[in-house]
Amino acid sequence: MNYTVELDERRLVASVRGPDLWFQLRLLASLDTVEGPDETLGTPEVVRDGSRIEVRCRSSRWQSRTTVMECHPDRIELRTEVTGAGSLLTAHLLGGWWAPHGFLPSGSALETVFTPNPDHPRRSVRPAGEPAVIGVVGDGAEPGVGRWLFVPAPWCYAVSRGSQWAALGIASPISEQNFTSLHYTGGVDALGLRLDYEGHTTVDGAFRAPDVVIQFGAADPAAALRMHHDLLLGKGLVPPPRTEPVPRHWLEPIFCGWGAQNCLGQPAADHATQENYDRFLRHLGEHGVVPGTIVVDDKWQRDYGTNQPDERKWPDLRGWIASRRARGQRVVLWWKAWDFEGAPAEACVRLPDGTPVALDPQSAQGRRLIEETIAYLLGPGGLDAAGLKIDFLARTPSGVALTTAGPKWGAALLHELLRCAYTTAKRVKPDSLIITHTPNPAFRDVTDMIRLNDIRMLDAVDPSGPVVEHMRYRASVVAAACPGTPIDTDGWCLPDRAEWAAYLREQPALGVPALYYATHIDHSGEQLRPSDLADVTRIWSEYRSKLDSAVDRITT
Repeated sequence: MNYTVELDERRLVASVRGPDLWFQLRLLASLDTVEGPDETLGTPEVVRDGSRIEVRCRSSRWQSRTTVMECHPDRIELRTEVTGAGSLLTAHLLGGWWAPHGFLPSGSALETVFTPNPDHPRRSVRPAGEPAVIGVVGDGAEPGVGRWLFVPAPWCYAVSRGSQWAALGIASPISEQNFTSLHYTGGVDALGLRLDYEGHTTVDGAFRAPDVVIQFGAADPAAALRMHHDLLLGKGLVPPPRTEPVPRHWLEPIFCGWGAQNCLGQPAADHATQENYDRFLRHLGEHGVVPGTIVVDDKWQRDYGTNQPDERKWPDLRGWIASRRARGQRVVLWWKAWDFEGAPAEACVRLPDGTPVALDPQSAQGRRLIEETIAYLLGPGGLDAAGLKIDFLARTPSGVALTTAGPKWGAALLHELLRCAYTTAKRVKPDSLIITHTPNPAFRDVTDMIRLNDIRMLDAVDPSGPVVEHMRYRASVVAAACPGTPIDTDGWCLPDRAEWAAYLREQPALGVPALYYATHIDHSGEQLRPSDLADVTRIWSEYRSKLDSAVDRITT
């Protein structure tokens, strides 16, 4: 899309047309600190140099603040830098505080915004005046913060006017992503972005916020996400896609026992036992359903922090894993990220009074605990499992009052946790399979497979939600943001047998088929019939027949 920019120096507004009005970009920012808000004082100095506009502001909080807008043929980039000292609380981009006018956002003529974060099954595309959030903090058990499914989604929204789409994203290296959330702050004809740093980034000298990048010319939201990915890749800000062959066993159909555990009653974690898993797999095998990967889910371990098997539930987990491997099946163990149960306080992120709240991969004790745990779970001298399903990433610690052993916070801290686990896993077992729910290209170097995550939200938010349509949307986000990365299609919890059957048929088109039930659908209580399991056998057989070509496709 060709576009033009007209600058109103008095109001610091750059009107972007293409040919109709898209944005009225406010060339202001506010990098608030824990000490107080960052207000622009007086009249900023504006310097124009061809396609570059520089706005130099006098700040109430910083020695200096400068926002630069650069216009390229296919995109607009904006960056903000400050000098001075302070603990960064919040970064407002595309708008800011300007005394005596208050907070001034950008103007917007957008119609819709697409969020890659699946927080509602029917609202991936919403009116542009509504807010949206992408981040590493969320909890499906808490009202209003059901943002735990993709952690994090790509840092990019797709915005539209008419039939045209643009990517609205941020760009920075993962080491500088010390924020917990990226907010799209829509309003009535208004637009802005906000990053939550929570006081854990200390500035002493110069600091540059993530660049805001607007890319034009996308045909649809998936194309906008792919454009953003390609831009990050071209700038060297994300790891390149995988080029080495994908081990065939990674792509084998999955049985995860969590849904079957739920069928046995609550709390479901009580039913993660060797006896139950033998019964699940025996019943499936009697009907010809033989998974290549078995995920032993929550809670096979005695405690979440140290991950020693609960011998009351699993008298011989190591032997059980070996026996399954002898049958050609690989066992992946569920690992709960961040949980400090059983860990010493010195290994944890803590409250001011020393109370632990999460494992801290920046502390020597926390890092050692993670490394020893992963080596034990996957190593030949330990349980010798084939991989990990890493869950609960949205429990990334959040809070201004918390203390940690190092400078990383938010997304950067989550990446450090996963980096510690992933590098240990690959050192101990190079072909181990690490499954996460992080469809953000900055996390591509710490995951082997992206899980589409629970469908449970359809029960909590919208019981008649469109399961197949919604999971296609999730898979399209992964494919656009992390091209070439295998997908675990998940499969819990389905509202009823009919939706289960519909999604069963769809899974091979999206990624690796995953079965969560053995005898019943937990939500509806409906029993799976022999014909249902025969369908699983047939669909998996057809999928397996295409595995060789699937491997070739993923690695090209």
